[in-house]
Amino acid sequence: MKKHFSLLLILFCAISIDAQKDSIHSPKVKAESDYRKISSDKIPEFPGGHAAFMKQIINNFNTTPLWKQNIARASAIAVFDIDKEGNMINLRVESYDYEAVKTEFLRALNKVKTKWVPGEQNGEKVKMRMRQPLQFNLE
Repeated sequence: MKKHFSLLLILFCAISIDAQKDSIHSPKVKAESDYRKISSDKIPEFPGGHAAFMKQIINNFNTTPLWKQNIARASAIAVFDIDKEGNMINLRVESYDYEAVKTEFLRALNKVKTKWVPGEQNGEKVKMRMRQPLQFNLE
Protein backbone atom coordinates (compact mmCIF):
# COMPACT_ATOMS: atom_id res chain seq x y z
CA MET A 1 0.00 0.00 0.00
CA LYS A 2 2.88 2.35 0.78
CA LYS A 3 4.26 1.70 -2.68
CA HIS A 4 0.94 2.68 -4.25
CA PHE A 5 0.64 5.77 -2.10
CA SER A 6 4.18 6.80 -3.04
CA LEU A 7 3.39 6.36 -6.71
CA LEU A 8 0.22 8.40 -6.26
CA LEU A 9 2.14 11.13 -4.43
CA ILE A 10 4.77 11.33 -7.17
CA LEU A 11 2.08 11.41 -9.84
CA PHE A 12 0.15 14.17 -8.07
CA CYS A 13 3.31 16.25 -7.70
CA ALA A 14 4.09 15.83 -11.39
CA ILE A 15 0.53 16.64 -12.36
CA SER A 16 0.28 19.62 -10.03
CA ILE A 17 2.42 21.65 -12.40
CA ASP A 18 0.14 20.78 -15.32
CA ALA A 19 -2.95 21.17 -13.16
CA GLN A 20 -1.88 24.65 -12.18
CA LYS A 21 -1.65 25.55 -15.84
CA ASP A 22 -5.07 23.97 -16.46
CA SER A 23 -6.77 25.51 -13.44
CA ILE A 24 -9.04 28.35 -14.36
CA HIS A 25 -10.89 31.01 -12.52
CA SER A 26 -13.93 32.93 -13.56
CA PRO A 27 -15.11 35.81 -11.42
CA LYS A 28 -18.70 36.97 -11.62
CA VAL A 29 -18.60 39.53 -14.39
CA LYS A 30 -21.59 41.81 -15.02
CA ALA A 31 -20.49 43.41 -18.26
CA GLU A 32 -18.10 42.42 -20.99
CA SER A 33 -16.22 45.69 -20.58
CA ASP A 34 -15.33 44.64 -17.00
CA TYR A 35 -13.28 41.72 -18.34
CA ARG A 36 -10.31 43.91 -19.23
CA LYS A 37 -10.15 45.21 -15.66
CA ILE A 38 -10.15 41.69 -14.17
CA SER A 39 -7.01 40.60 -15.96
CA SER A 40 -4.88 42.77 -13.67
CA ASP A 41 -6.79 41.80 -10.52
CA LYS A 42 -5.91 39.01 -8.11
CA ILE A 43 -7.16 35.42 -8.34
CA PRO A 44 -7.62 33.36 -5.15
CA GLU A 45 -4.45 31.88 -3.68
CA PHE A 46 -4.04 28.89 -1.43
CA PRO A 47 -1.60 29.54 1.45
CA GLY A 48 1.66 27.92 0.40
CA GLY A 49 0.63 27.86 -3.26
CA HIS A 50 -0.83 25.22 -5.51
CA ALA A 51 1.65 22.59 -4.30
CA ALA A 52 0.36 22.98 -0.73
CA PHE A 53 -3.23 22.61 -1.97
CA MET A 54 -2.33 19.45 -3.88
CA LYS A 55 -0.51 18.07 -0.83
CA GLN A 56 -3.65 18.44 1.29
CA ILE A 57 -5.76 16.71 -1.36
CA ILE A 58 -3.23 13.87 -1.60
CA ASN A 59 -3.14 13.48 2.19
CA ASN A 60 -6.95 13.26 2.26
CA PHE A 61 -7.33 11.01 -0.79
CA ASN A 62 -7.84 7.32 0.04
CA THR A 63 -6.97 4.97 -2.81
CA THR A 64 -8.06 1.79 -1.01
CA PRO A 65 -11.73 1.90 -2.17
CA LEU A 66 -10.55 2.49 -5.74
CA TRP A 67 -8.00 -0.29 -5.55
CA LYS A 68 -10.67 -2.72 -4.27
CA GLN A 69 -12.79 -1.87 -7.32
CA ASN A 70 -9.81 -2.42 -9.65
CA ILE A 71 -9.70 1.26 -10.59
CA ALA A 72 -6.05 1.86 -11.28
CA ARG A 73 -6.28 4.85 -13.61
CA ALA A 74 -8.82 7.66 -13.68
CA SER A 75 -9.40 11.36 -14.03
CA ALA A 76 -11.90 13.88 -12.77
CA ILE A 77 -12.44 17.63 -12.73
CA ALA A 78 -13.69 19.42 -9.62
CA VAL A 79 -15.22 22.88 -9.66
CA PHE A 80 -15.65 25.06 -6.59
CA ASP A 81 -15.99 28.67 -5.57
CA ILE A 82 -13.78 30.66 -3.23
CA ASP A 83 -16.02 33.09 -1.38
CA LYS A 84 -15.12 36.56 -0.13
CA GLU A 85 -13.91 35.08 3.18
CA GLY A 86 -11.65 32.51 1.49
CA ASN A 87 -13.85 29.44 2.05
CA MET A 88 -14.16 26.70 -0.56
CA ILE A 89 -17.88 26.41 -1.29
CA ASN A 90 -20.17 24.79 -3.86
CA LEU A 91 -17.81 21.85 -4.40
CA ARG A 92 -18.80 19.49 -7.18
CA VAL A 93 -17.16 17.16 -9.66
CA GLU A 94 -18.25 18.03 -13.17
CA SER A 95 -16.61 15.16 -15.03
CA TYR A 96 -15.23 11.84 -13.85
CA ASP A 97 -14.44 8.33 -15.05
CA TYR A 98 -15.96 6.41 -12.13
CA GLU A 99 -18.51 7.19 -9.42
CA ALA A 100 -16.04 5.98 -6.78
CA VAL A 101 -13.44 8.48 -8.03
CA LYS A 102 -16.00 11.29 -7.88
CA THR A 103 -16.96 10.33 -4.32
CA GLU A 104 -13.37 10.09 -3.09
CA PHE A 105 -12.29 13.32 -4.80
CA LEU A 106 -15.20 15.21 -3.19
CA ARG A 107 -14.44 13.64 0.18
CA ALA A 108 -10.77 14.67 -0.07
CA LEU A 109 -11.67 18.23 -1.13
CA ASN A 110 -14.24 18.61 1.66
CA LYS A 111 -11.56 17.74 4.22
CA VAL A 112 -9.44 20.72 3.12
CA LYS A 113 -10.33 23.34 5.73
CA THR A 114 -7.50 25.81 5.08
CA LYS A 115 -8.88 29.17 4.03
CA TRP A 116 -7.76 30.65 0.74
CA VAL A 117 -6.70 34.25 0.20
CA PRO A 118 -9.80 35.51 -1.64
CA GLY A 119 -9.67 36.91 -5.15
CA GLU A 120 -10.01 40.61 -5.76
CA GLN A 121 -11.65 42.65 -8.46
CA ASN A 122 -11.13 46.40 -8.54
CA GLY A 123 -9.60 46.22 -5.05
CA GLU A 124 -12.62 44.43 -3.51
CA LYS A 125 -12.81 40.81 -2.43
CA VAL A 126 -15.08 38.78 -4.70
CA LYS A 127 -16.27 35.19 -5.05
CA MET A 128 -14.45 33.36 -7.85
CA ARG A 129 -14.82 29.95 -9.45
CA MET A 130 -11.87 27.56 -9.55
CA ARG A 131 -11.32 24.31 -11.43
CA GLN A 132 -9.01 21.50 -10.28
CA PRO A 133 -8.27 18.49 -12.48
CA LEU A 134 -7.30 15.15 -10.98
CA GLN A 135 -5.47 12.35 -12.77
CA PHE A 136 -3.94 9.33 -11.17
CA ASN A 137 -2.40 6.02 -12.06
CA LEU A 138 -1.96 3.30 -9.42
CA GLU A 139 -0.32 0.81 -11.76
